[in-house]
Amino acid sequence: MLNTAEIIEIIKAVDQSSIQHFELEQASIRLTINKQAATVRQLPEATEAKPESLPARADDLPKREQTVQPAPEQEALQEIVAPMLGTFYAAAEPGGEPLVKVGQTVTAGTVVCVLEAMKLFNEIAAGVDGEIVDVLVSNEEFVEYGQPLFLVKRKP
Repeated sequence: MLNTAEIIEIIKAVDQSSIQHFELEQASIRLTINKQAATVRQLPEATEAKPESLPARADDLPKREQTVQPAPEQEALQEIVAPMLGTFYAAAEPGGEPLVKVGQTVTAGTVVCVLEAMKLFNEIAAGVDGEIVDVLVSNEEFVEYGQPLFLVKRKP
């Protein structure tokens, strides 16, 4: 049986030789070494690009009209994210009603779901006052730390 030092010596010997393929089989050990020839690819020669002449001063630049368009007003949406990884449960008990539904108003302390991690059930609070706009995960889905669970339209 080969020991580690002998295997290292074999690898070095094959690496320094012109051998491309080496196999050794002894009792319960099989050692296979394949060397790949390096592939060299000729790249086309780069042509020298000539820079276009640039105006010397800002006054020489062509004038452009600048118009500022206001961004469309977005509702203040906030994500409720998973504070840990685990299994998402929409209800407090199996087969029960979901703790929150789309359109429901919640406060920062409202429990919105339960996350099971290592057989511990953790109630997750909204953390924000507002209205549930979307539930982003399915019941009993595994969620990662920081994964968005709900979208909430914050109260002004």
